[in-house]
Amino acid sequence: MATSAPDRDLHPDYHLVARIASGETAALSELQARYERTAYAVAFGILTDPVAAERVVAEAFGEAFRLAAGFTPGELTVVAWLTSLARRRAEALAAAH
Repeated sequence: MATSAPDRDLHPDYHLVARIASGETAALSELQARYERTAYAVAFGILTDPVAAERVVAEAFGEAFRLAAGFTPGELTVVAWLTSLARRRAEALAAAH
């Protein structure tokens, strides 16, 4: 069975998460380089505060590092998982203020 183009494009992200799960911080840096702007856009859209949004993104990637071993490929795309971490943190911060 042939793999569709979107599946091939996402495949490296799944490998990055597996590398993160094994403790490889360089893989986390690579994932951040790919998706930090997307996570920031989500956080900023909720918080409208650039400093708070940056903090939320940093916390979300830290959480991704801690939770990577539990990530299940195919359940969510990596970008959906990361943005959900950022959105949840941003919503919690917004509710606290």
